[in-house]
Amino acid sequence: METIPFPKPAVHVFVCINDRSSQENPMPSCAPRIRKEDVKEIKLWIRQQGWTGKVLCTSCNCLGFCNPEAGVVCVYPSGRFIKIESPQEIKEIILRELDGK
Repeated sequence: METIPFPKPAVHVFVCINDRSSQENPMPSCAPRIRKEDVKEIKLWIRQQGWTGKVLCTSCNCLGFCNPEAGVVCVYPSGRFIKIESPQEIKEIILRELDGK
């Protein structure tokens, strides 16, 4: 095991895109509110802002729990879990984290 030299990002957002809607008895899940395509758009927006390496956005299939009312993101370095209803809110979260609020 070897550490990869990579600058520590100012903000890292993990976005749940887990979709359980096709299951026989579906449990709540973050998708379809937040989809893989939405995360791609957020990543493009991050690059357009010139924040590559400073802000990371990673999609994942599960953050450990689902919120029946909204999607879930986890933000680092603060370690906060936040429920979101639209991809636009991810941008707002990133902006707030960069402003230190």
